[in-house]
Amino acid sequence: MVNYIPDGGESTYDEALWHVYMIVNRKFKEAIVGRFHEGVDSIWIHDYHLMLLPSMLRRDLDRCRIGFFLHTPWPSSEMYRNLPWRVQLLEGMLGSSILGFHLFDYARHFLSACVRLLDLEQKLTRGALTVEHHGRIITLRVSHIGIHPERFQRNRENEEVNRLCKAMAQQYQVMDKCVFGAIDDLDIIKGITLKLLAFEEFLRAYPVLRSKVKLVQFVVPRPSAVKKGIREEIESHVNRINEKYSTPENKPVEYRAGAVSFNERIALYRLTDVLTLTPIRDGLNLVPYEYILSSGKTQPGRMILSECTGCSRALSLTVRVNPFDKRTVADVMKLFVTACEADKESQTQTDDKLRQKANISYVTEHSTRDWAESFLRDVEKVYEPSRPVPKIGLGRMIQPLFEFEGFDHLEIDTIYSAYKESQRRLFLMDYDGTLEATGSNEQVKAWSSPPSERVLMTLSKLSSNPKDVVCILSGRSRSTMEEKFSSLKEVGLAAEHGFYYRLPGSTEWHLQMVWRIRF
Repeated sequence: MVNYIPDGGESTYDEALWHVYMIVNRKFKEAIVGRFHEGVDSIWIHDYHLMLLPSMLRRDLDRCRIGFFLHTPWPSSEMYRNLPWRVQLLEGMLGSSILGFHLFDYARHFLSACVRLLDLEQKLTRGALTVEHHGRIITLRVSHIGIHPERFQRNRENEEVNRLCKAMAQQYQVMDKCVFGAIDDLDIIKGITLKLLAFEEFLRAYPVLRSKVKLVQFVVPRPSAVKKGIREEIESHVNRINEKYSTPENKPVEYRAGAVSFNERIALYRLTDVLTLTPIRDGLNLVPYEYILSSGKTQPGRMILSECTGCSRALSLTVRVNPFDKRTVADVMKLFVTACEADKESQTQTDDKLRQKANISYVTEHSTRDWAESFLRDVEKVYEPSRPVPKIGLGRMIQPLFEFEGFDHLEIDTIYSAYKESQRRLFLMDYDGTLEATGSNEQVKAWSSPPSERVLMTLSKLSSNPKDVVCILSGRSRSTMEEKFSSLKEVGLAAEHGFYYRLPGSTEWHLQMVWRIRF
């Protein structure tokens, strides 16, 4: 979803997997809380795997500064709103003190989702984007991660890299050719097929330049990201292009799939005249940074980058393209081939050298270490209360209540006294996380098992009092709720977050249609 690509055409979401996701986040929360001690006041959480963790930690560590950085894109609110658990994920992330994104577009989409789905208000606070949630101010931060520049600078001229560079040049026969090079993960979002189609269009449109170019494409398999048929599709395009345009002296596309060592990466970068990346969606792509430092000051460091590549906006000597527009990409390739010809005639523009120098300076000054230290400095600056705060809610929906003027704690004696004096009492109980714990490994395997005998007995005793009305709320289906509470005839049920409800003493389900009045 974050990459705007449907998952194999599936139209439903697996509720069991969502349950496992919650349990995994809870396991992390329990481990962190168990190790938390005085003197530690900051926690940094990374990526979509742990989007619920900030709010879980906030319930137990309400005075802690929590930073969260999302390393993937954030989809538009129109796409995100299709998720069944859209609110839970948003509220999970909003337990953070600072939320980090690679691009402003992703932060903007996140804010839009907060406004549309949670009715929150975005603000500018001391020049920073913020959103208020449960009385807390959450700051949004935009910063693109970097690389370790000294590692590339140190290894660029080592003996092994020099040997590999010569071997690749000989193997791929790149002498006197303009080399379009790339290293991509084997992933549909990397747009490798689009790149091949654009290169094929270039060969078709500019026959006089066919002998002067070479595309060297390295592909690194990622089992978790590879969908069936992607590799076969790529190799089919490579074979077709080579069969159509190869000559005894030149094979247009050199393709390699497999692991690539660090030294091999640098060698390919040094061999490359024009880095060519055409992803259709990219949260994090550090290949351009690696290429800039590996090519060094002696090479122009030219790049064709998809407009979806986040770091493309910060770099010089870069032409940003629409990866789906193969004709325009082909025309840009033609311009760079002309530039390569000028290089061979020692006509490289001084402006290009200055831009490459600026790129090297930018990448060096925006390293991974600088990015991390800057983020942590901002985390340390945020305000979180120094005293314990009251909490509201039930089960997994419990939330700290910040800066609530005139709030008093609700004491057990007060509740009991009010209960005894009341003529009618209404009990609304959440199921997951309240009547049923969500943290055990056993429930990952059998999460649809009925409630414990103790829970059923307590509910039965409570609902047997004519003064008491007991209702159980859940996001689960009607059939699941009926199965779990079939023995409790006097307990009301609400399924699918209240869309369907069944009154106490009844077996008939009703459809909640009050929302239609708004329209």
